[in-house]
Amino acid sequence: MVIAPHQHREQLLLFFSLLAFIVGFVGCGPRDTSGSSEREFYVLEKVDSFSVHRETDLRILDFHPEKKQFLAVDKLTGEFLLLDDRGRLIEEVSRRGEGPHEYSSNLLALSFNQESGGYLAQSSREQIHYNEAWEVANRIRFSSYAGINFYTGPRYAVPSYQLSSTSDPYFFTSFFTGVGVGMGEDLPEEIALNLIEQYNPEKGELEWVMPYDMAFLPHFEVDETRKDVRPVPVYHLNSKSRRLYLTFHRSNQVGVYDLSRDFLLLERMEFSHHSFSAVSNARNVGLFQFDEETMAILYFRGLPEPTAAVRKESDPDYYPLMDASLYYFILLDSGNQLGKEVPFPVKCDALEEKLLLPGGRLLLRERHAGDVEPEEHVYFIYELKPSR
Repeated sequence: MVIAPHQHREQLLLFFSLLAFIVGFVGCGPRDTSGSSEREFYVLEKVDSFSVHRETDLRILDFHPEKKQFLAVDKLTGEFLLLDDRGRLIEEVSRRGEGPHEYSSNLLALSFNQESGGYLAQSSREQIHYNEAWEVANRIRFSSYAGINFYTGPRYAVPSYQLSSTSDPYFFTSFFTGVGVGMGEDLPEEIALNLIEQYNPEKGELEWVMPYDMAFLPHFEVDETRKDVRPVPVYHLNSKSRRLYLTFHRSNQVGVYDLSRDFLLLERMEFSHHSFSAVSNARNVGLFQFDEETMAILYFRGLPEPTAAVRKESDPDYYPLMDASLYYFILLDSGNQLGKEVPFPVKCDALEEKLLLPGGRLLLRERHAGDVEPEEHVYFIYELKPSR
């Protein structure tokens, strides 16, 4: 069959018209957020910085968005420090002792009492509600099943939440992100079947909640040689939405739980690591909710021991966990993983503060090199932004 030139041109035009229609139709379908998109590539961009002048080391634990103040602790003296948003000292208070407004146990956590005002301080034996003048308004004593001790003072904001505007806060007693707890093997049934010990203000006592069940939890690797040790949790507690976002040191899922409905599992979000080897001691170390849609898992890629040994030969002070270049953020957008991991800023200290701030920002500390403790502690504020 012979096609005339004009017929050939008409058929070509028809073919390309149909092709354009098909491409346009497919392009109107749902966006695949697991592949490349305009939200695929992000960077952590430094947007601000400030310095805290102090001869001894400190740790910033919490931020009050309305007051625009930071709450910190002096690692050496144990003093509580109130700073403005430029790092200037507003107040320093010592409450260690045996007096009526003091504590004698080692503190694990310290934070603003965002809902009721004042401050919260917590150890393995008690939680103290301080008013604005650092006077004890309430002291809740308890005996946690798992005792924890930090030798450099509190490391966390108090993990607490409220179920109503009039209730006192619930709080976790021994469930802290990045802290593994050995429980033993012969456990009472209530403890063996649940993951979290918390204080219930309505009952006025401790209780065990959240089923310790593989069908209910994010998938994690079980250490067959140490079944007495629970998996190390890594989580973000959103007290406003009453949600717990949970993963573990060695896991590729994030579980989302409704605190107002007895830790009801709402969903499990899958993610994958670019490099995650047990031989390299890789692990998840942080979970951050930047906004309602965007979440980040910070993980440590690690190094095989022979590689770490070679580096240590040239640098005796080298330690893989202190190497910021081995840390990366995995981003989830509405539960879907974005393709490109975001490197941790190499000029920051991966083992020090990683404090989530309003507006999708993250407070990090400048990495200090040297044996002499600096008197200027430099902090950077980073914001997660689409790459240009």
